[in-house]
Amino acid sequence: MSFSTPLSILFFLFCFTPSVLFAQNSIQADSLKREILQLRVDVDNTQNNLHLYGKSFRRGILTSAIGYSIVITGGVLLGTDNLSNWGQPLIFTGGVIGFGGAIMLYGSNRFILRAAESPPLPTKP
Repeated sequence: MSFSTPLSILFFLFCFTPSVLFAQNSIQADSLKREILQLRVDVDNTQNNLHLYGKSFRRGILTSAIGYSIVITGGVLLGTDNLSNWGQPLIFTGGVIGFGGAIMLYGSNRFILRAAESPPLPTKP
């Protein structure tokens, strides 16, 4: 009788120890998968916001360049004799367009700020 007790303990340990270790490995694998998924979501979010930033930045640069080119044209026309009445309205209009482009440039930075934030991980339905 005393001989069977150590055997039953060994049998119990032999049968249930792998299942406990497998459960721990499964928990670690799930945690690793979740971490990888979170990193993938972070990278996708950052890439998307940087793409939006690039588009908005280019639009702002182009608008500012057009506006300030109009300002320069207006300034040149102010110096001529026959087209000087066009100079002042062009300077004003170009300044407004250039300022709008500068606002677009400033606004494009919001995508950089959003790229730094980590979005929440999607949950399973």
